[in-house]
Amino acid sequence: AAGGAFVGHEVGYIVDLGGDAALVTSALYFVIAFGKLTINVLNTYGGFMSMVTSIGGFREQRTITPRARAAYIAGIMVAGTAVALLGKDSFLSSFKDFLLFLLTFFTPWSAVNLVDFYLISKERYDIPALSDPAGRYGAWRAPALIAYAVGVLAQFPFLATSFYTGPLVGPLGGADISWIVGLIVPAALYLSVYKRQTPEAAVSSAASPSRSSAVRR
Repeated sequence: AAGGAFVGHEVGYIVDLGGDAALVTSALYFVIAFGKLTINVLNTYGGFMSMVTSIGGFREQRTITPRARAAYIAGIMVAGTAVALLGKDSFLSSFKDFLLFLLTFFTPWSAVNLVDFYLISKERYDIPALSDPAGRYGAWRAPALIAYAVGVLAQFPFLATSFYTGPLVGPLGGADISWIVGLIVPAALYLSVYKRQTPEAAVSSAASPSRSSAVRR
């Protein structure tokens, strides 16, 4: 009977405990609160590092003041709390859709990087030039950005989520093949654009053998 009252009503069951179980209940409260605090600190730290890295890359900022650090962390905590409260009634389904939608933007990025690393640069990168806007790679790589944008847009007709379903999902029987499209389209487009470059441009985009990022086998 106790097992049936607990399964599916875990939070309410623990809250209603009292009397002789008050000490156990207090210990459970502490364990739950400490666990949540630990996870939220790690999540906040990850969000803070991602935000600082992104902003610092555009502003070429190498250091951050304690006041700015505190402001970033506070903003992340407020935003995270607001999202949690808004999605509390359907968190799991919303989180699943969020991860799938995030995959829509990560898949073309992976395709472009894999093609560039294995087929174009032949596993060789000029590592210092990656962070030098005046280096051989430049500040922006237009072919890569165009291939990435096209790859993202090409997935939407095949995307199936609770908040958006592409027009080609129905004819496919409800299958979501957007990730396949997100791999093939940008990879083929980026490779074809690179092959049409002039020999001088191709040489300039290739990495120096002396700055290899991986040992060639």
